Amino acid sequence: MKVLVYHWNSYNQKDIEDAILSEGHSITLLTLQAGHIEEDKEFTYIVTEELRKHKYHILFSVNFFPVLAQACHETKTPYVCWNCDSPLLAMYNNAIFYETNFIFTFDQSNYEEFKGLGVNHIYHMPLAASSFNVKPEKTYKYDVSFVGSLYEKNSFDNISSMLPDYLCGYFDGALCAQMQVSGGNIIEKLLTPSICLQLEEITDYRQSGDSFADIRTLFSTTVLGFKAASVQRNLCLNRLSFYLNKNLFNNKKYFLHLFTGSSTEGLALIKCHGSADYHKDMPLIFAKSLINLNMTIPNIKTGIPLRAWDIMGCGGFLLTDLRIELMDYFTPGKDIVIFESVEELEDKTGFYLSHESLRNKIAQSAYNKVLAEHTCQKRIRAIFKTITKEL
Repeated sequence: MKVLVYHWNSYNQKDIEDAILSEGHSITLLTLQAGHIEEDKEFTYIVTEELRKHKYHILFSVNFFPVLAQACHETKTPYVCWNCDSPLLAMYNNAIFYETNFIFTFDQSNYEEFKGLGVNHIYHMPLAASSFNVKPEKTYKYDVSFVGSLYEKNSFDNISSMLPDYLCGYFDGALCAQMQVSGGNIIEKLLTPSICLQLEEITDYRQSGDSFADIRTLFSTTVLGFKAASVQRNLCLNRLSFYLNKNLFNNKKYFLHLFTGSSTEGLALIKCHGSADYHKDMPLIFAKSLINLNMTIPNIKTGIPLRAWDIMGCGGFLLTDLRIELMDYFTPGKDIVIFESVEELEDKTGFYLSHESLRNKIAQSAYNKVLAEHTCQKRIRAIFKTITKEL
């Protein structure tokens, strides 16, 4: 196929482009960036003219962009996207219903939601391990590692001063309740119609004219979802660092390493590093850590985040919070290890630091499975097979 690829700075952009090429398709990169992903008439016109001039078989993008869907709709060009974020607020746009769309999303609950809304060409497609060419390590540099943001700059903290005290208290309770839930998301359900009406009066969440995202969806994801992730990560990291500091395992002291561009103020017992480059630094951290942590943002309800796939694809040992789709592909205790509370995170970290052979066996099992079944190339092959049948 002759493919026009919208090129932007998503983490897995290069791997996806390489996979499309390796499957025998030709690609042209569209590097012009949209001013606004939901409405940009000049950008849509340029893309439309490009599609008409060169007669591409499809336009492909990582994540759904209404401005691209519009251009494909006008030129009757199939628009194929593979979403790596969930929920993707741009999908709550009338452009989602164009028959020229072929949308692949990694979160099963997200797929079911939009299928229920009447979106025809939508499919569930898990993410995959990126191609880092990093093999499991025999020697290690780090004990327990986490690579990721602490979301200390979140919208909730920016607007909390605007909220009445009782609403702040209510949201504090909602965040506390979310911390007690393993592998699920209850934040949206706690935003009652009465609460949503108050939020509409207090805050200003303007959307494009074609958007149908309501205040519940917007506030639960862009505000409370990121705040909940911040609370979870700070709590887990602090608790685990204190646990490691006061205990020995195999008569040895172990440390928690954090790789982030976020502020690390208040994380006294953690060995804090700067942010890790996705392609250069991160794969080596995963391969050279005894244990790698994954903490999933609550916005992802059922799917497996990219970090988990990449840890396993580098031969790293994965200790992760629960997402139900993990059970569809991996066996806990054999390929991965799951924690469902802070106490369980502490206990399992200590146990697997003390049991090297078992830890290595689990990491190797996941690595073998990911390389055999869950590479980016295999996902792209499945996507193109699906759309070929539909066209």
